[in-house]
Amino acid sequence: MGKKIVIEEDEVKKWNLKMPDEMLSVVSNRFKLLSEPMRLKILRALCEHERTVQDIVNEVGASQANISKHLALMHDNGVVNRRKEGLKCYYRISDDSIIFACYLILKSVVENLQDRLSWLQKVDSDLSS
Repeated sequence: MGKKIVIEEDEVKKWNLKMPDEMLSVVSNRFKLLSEPMRLKILRALCEHERTVQDIVNEVGASQANISKHLALMHDNGVVNRRKEGLKCYYRISDDSIIFACYLILKSVVENLQDRLSWLQKVDSDLSS
């Protein structure tokens, strides 16, 4: 992931004007796919490079059957690609924008928690005075 992505604010504001209702369902399904913590763990494991199912099992700490089930769903929905080499199957993220989206959400969550903590500290300080 060495490329730089620039998203203009005007471009983001236009998404609701250009997206037909049919696409909302597709976008919603992508969010549903990413709403499962195990799938996010798998994506995190795949961020740096492709891995075998066993590599992912070892890193994530789940059963091979569980990881394979999630990988199949992620593959069917275009989130990961796979290639076979002998008996091994290697997976990689098919679209880096998914990682950027996860990062943006993480950044937003952290900033929100920081704001709440600041507010709580202010309230605590005001009550202590």
